[in-house]
Amino acid sequence: MLRLSVSDLESYRYWKASEDAPLEDLIARLSHVVQPTPQMEAGRAFAKLFENAEDGLYERADANGWSFRFELDAHVELPVLRELKAEEVFQAPSGPVTLVGKVDSLHGLTVRDQKLTERWDAERYLDSLQWRAYLVMFGAETFVYDVFVCRYENQRVTVYDYHALTFHRYPNIRRDVETAVCELAEVVAKYLPERKAA
Repeated sequence: MLRLSVSDLESYRYWKASEDAPLEDLIARLSHVVQPTPQMEAGRAFAKLFENAEDGLYERADANGWSFRFELDAHVELPVLRELKAEEVFQAPSGPVTLVGKVDSLHGLTVRDQKLTERWDAERYLDSLQWRAYLVMFGAETFVYDVFVCRYENQRVTVYDYHALTFHRYPNIRRDVETAVCELAEVVAKYLPERKAA
């Protein structure tokens, strides 16, 4: 059975949306041979910081070799249930596909995910398959992106702004996710058959 991650699904969406991106770019991402950028590494450290935080965010904190300074007026709640994994099976023309993913937190029927970015742009999240997939996989009704805007300086990150961006379940959301999963499964079956064998 083929296993695809929600990150794979987002890579496919980005590639499909960029009309001039070569297929090789997508294949490299799906093969996990693309080296992470400093921003990606900072994002992983930021996720680790949230995963281990106990009494709220401090003015300064360190994680994975990165130093974070918070200059925020906003109050950010830390949910009890964090870093939860889920799997959902979809029937694709090329065979069954297990979609796997891990959310930053879950509270009732609300999924939350933290994002670290240098520029606040709400529109970049509208077409995301991430929030759609997680609402389906967790049977949730609401998805909230906690978007933290920052400046980078070497291994130091200053977080100076915060926005909460909310999305809701809608009719046929599962169909939309399933369509994307089936399309990506077809690409993988054709260009990366070893992934299905694994």
